[in-house]
Amino acid sequence: MKKLLCLCFGLFVTSCGPKSDETSDTQSTTKTTTTVNSTTPAPPAAPIIPAGTLTQANLDRVQNDMSSAEVEAIFGQPSSSQSQPIPIVGGTQTTYTYQSGTSAVTIIFKNDQVKQKSGTFGP
Repeated sequence: MKKLLCLCFGLFVTSCGPKSDETSDTQSTTKTTTTVNSTTPAPPAAPIIPAGTLTQANLDRVQNDMSSAEVEAIFGQPSSSQSQPIPIVGGTQTTYTYQSGTSAVTIIFKNDQVKQKSGTFGP
């Protein structure tokens, strides 16, 4: 309750202080820190999907412009990879392929940034 009163008083003081176009003979700065204790439980976290699992949920975690290291943190090392130079424009295109059973994921990087992704997922 004491913190709430201090917070309300702090809001009152700042709203009653000089406006930006008004001048004041003295300048003072007051810093107020408020800690709120909540008894409301946090919302449930999204389920953790193990890295390396070939699922649509893991593929959805892969976003454009992610690096190969970020993708490897989600899927692990690829089953195979192939790199080739990009003609005219320059740089390198790398294709990661992940396979497990009847599931497969392909991710294409241009200059170590995700540009395309696709996957098929079996039962």
